[in-house]
Amino acid sequence: MRLALPLRAVLAAAALVGGTVVAAATPATAATCPHSDSPKIDGAEATWTLKCKKVEGVETFYVDGWVEDTRADGMCATVTIAPDGGRYPEEVQACGAGTREQIHKSYTGRTATVKLSVR
Repeated sequence: MRLALPLRAVLAAAALVGGTVVAAATPATAATCPHSDSPKIDGAEATWTLKCKKVEGVETFYVDGWVEDTRADGMCATVTIAPDGGRYPEEVQACGAGTREQIHKSYTGRTATVKLSVR
């Protein structure tokens, strides 16, 4: 079944707008040590550094920094850390305008995807 041209145009525009909002709301970096980032989005900002070293012969990386809620909207600023290698992602949240939470995490390996979002 073919959709009418105007309906296809509306659906395509809705998909484009939706994709743009999602991309703007969740900057992420797939990073390998050493790496630093300081993303800012509407309602949140963060800064983090990934550092690596061997601990008893095992590659270990550390994520240090902070996340801050920058808007009184009832939502929380969230940094999600997803280490490569099958571990479950961890989150650090700051809830309430002006609230800043420190990030101090360590994992085995050398890479992770780190993402800032508002929830």
